Amino acid sequence: MKSTDSMSDVTGVAELPLVDTHAHIYTTAMPVAKDAWRKVEKPAPVEDFLSTLDAHHIPFGVIAAASMFGEYNEYTLQSLRASPRLRGTVIVGPTVDPYILRRMRDDGVVGVRWVWFMQQELPDLRSAEYRLFLARLADLDMHVQILLGGERLGPVLEALSDCPAKVVVDHFGFPDPELGTRCPGFQAAVRAVDNQRTWVKMAAWHRLGDTAPQVGAALLAAVGTDRVLWGSDWPFVAAHEGYAYGEAVRSFLDAVPDPLQRRKISETALRLYFGH
Repeated sequence: MKSTDSMSDVTGVAELPLVDTHAHIYTTAMPVAKDAWRKVEKPAPVEDFLSTLDAHHIPFGVIAAASMFGEYNEYTLQSLRASPRLRGTVIVGPTVDPYILRRMRDDGVVGVRWVWFMQQELPDLRSAEYRLFLARLADLDMHVQILLGGERLGPVLEALSDCPAKVVVDHFGFPDPELGTRCPGFQAAVRAVDNQRTWVKMAAWHRLGDTAPQVGAALLAAVGTDRVLWGSDWPFVAAHEGYAYGEAVRSFLDAVPDPLQRRKISETALRLYFGH
């Protein structure tokens, strides 16, 4: 796949995404969590993300909390307060004070992210502690965003099936690139949308390689435009050398060639994250 970081290769396309629902921002000065899965190699400041959106004619963005920094959410919160173009998620524990959650919501936080793909032990989502947490998120119209895949995703989504909070599944259900749509994580994500409170992100296209457009098209065919979100995963942490933003946009255009469907996917993101 040819690397590009401009929109010259999609000139004439009728409908580009209106919202990039998955990007990360951070600086090298931020404290790294003790269990971080990788080191921060170079900064990804919010100014660079906004410039990237501008270069690709995308008006809005959503910041996904980066697990490398644990519960250090200050940079995200500062960025959300400074730009009405942005919304974001944070990492907090289930016992977080509800008044803090409300203040975060007022700052532009739309959800809480659970990055559990490297976590050995998963919490009991049916416990009183988590049921209270999920109820509080629902009261604030905030969602949970989950990064988990394989055989482990299904039971988590099943445990959330009767909770009041909305659920967003990251990265197509985080399928093994060798399995694609046959991966249990992908299939669990598709099943979960039946409860009408779950969405699945077409994001981290680079992790799927050349099969990304096919997996994206299969997800769209299975769940429809009302349950799909597009995201880039900028700045492509752990990506192969030379991957550029334009490739993530191109994969979306290849997976969803119909401009009307792309518009509907954008409208889904605008409703979920921006309330319109």
